[in-house]
Amino acid sequence: MKKHKAGCLILLFAMTAALTGCSGTNKTDNKAEAINVGGISVPLGEVNFYLRYQQTQMQGMYGAYFGEDFMNQDLMGMGTPYGETIRDTVVETMEEYYVVEAHAEELGVSLTDEENGKIKEAAQAFLAANDSKTLKAMSADEATVSHVLSLMTLQAKVYDNRAATIDTEVDEEEIAQKRIGYVLNSLAGTTDEEGNVIELTEEEKAEKRAQMETLLSAAKESGDLQAAADAQSLSYSNLTYGKDGSSLDEAVENAANALSEGECSDLIETENGYYIVCLESAFDEEATETARQNELNQRERDAYDNWYTPLSESAEITTNDEAIQTLTFERIFSQPVEEEPEAAEDLETTDSEDGSEASGEETE
Repeated sequence: MKKHKAGCLILLFAMTAALTGCSGTNKTDNKAEAINVGGISVPLGEVNFYLRYQQTQMQGMYGAYFGEDFMNQDLMGMGTPYGETIRDTVVETMEEYYVVEAHAEELGVSLTDEENGKIKEAAQAFLAANDSKTLKAMSADEATVSHVLSLMTLQAKVYDNRAATIDTEVDEEEIAQKRIGYVLNSLAGTTDEEGNVIELTEEEKAEKRAQMETLLSAAKESGDLQAAADAQSLSYSNLTYGKDGSSLDEAVENAANALSEGECSDLIETENGYYIVCLESAFDEEATETARQNELNQRERDAYDNWYTPLSESAEITTNDEAIQTLTFERIFSQPVEEEPEAAEDLETTDSEDGSEASGEETE
């Protein structure tokens, strides 16, 4: 279950930014049923609006790295365009929102007049900030934008309601974190141009062991494992761990647990390499506090899931795949950069084949 916890004002502020898009070819039947949740019809227009909202956020995060058309690329290597994965997630989220809306009052949770007023103001501000072509491409009218914002805000309030029921006492021993520094000289083989793994010879392994013994001797003399590692052109790494485990080899973790603060181990041999580990802190306060917050966050998610999951599983939910699949990704939505108005203007006037101004609307 995804967590959608955020304050109402933060949600609404994020939606008021102007959006622009390049031209596309498909039209959206906004009134078509995309999902049916317990007899309640979810219009395709709402799914499209929420999808374009998510697409816009991702465009800002990933567009610069993978290209503006990244939604049509198989970024995950799963044989599916990334946009389709996001679309599936959006459908699941809309299902969740509607289940929550149907049962929120059972918890005594509803939107206040003040919240409804802010939602209406935010929707109107959003509509005023965008041109008609962009709004049409996003299926954005006041009713659609207001209801999606209401769903988002209500789900956040329900999440907070369930989160308030958790036990906030955390066993200090269970979350206490240690901080170690270590050096690993790997025994992994090399890979040739054809992808074949070439294992190390016994002689090469012996050389690596001798290198680590030299490093250990220098570290014991200087008291500085990192400097000794640098002298051998090996990497010195840090990590924190507690009772919940870590990615360390069991032999390395056992050696670390036997150390006093500031003490370093002897050479540790494992299947994947040679280690030397030092205990930098027997109790890392910052990492321990992070572990505490992680535990509380997990309890909050569990409390919400324990309420939501049975409701979701008992609800009769159907999807209109044919309608949902019309939501494609020819158009690119992005937020203009306020500090650079010329760049924002460029976004509105590019990507049009005939040189005319491009927008968030399909070509008529």
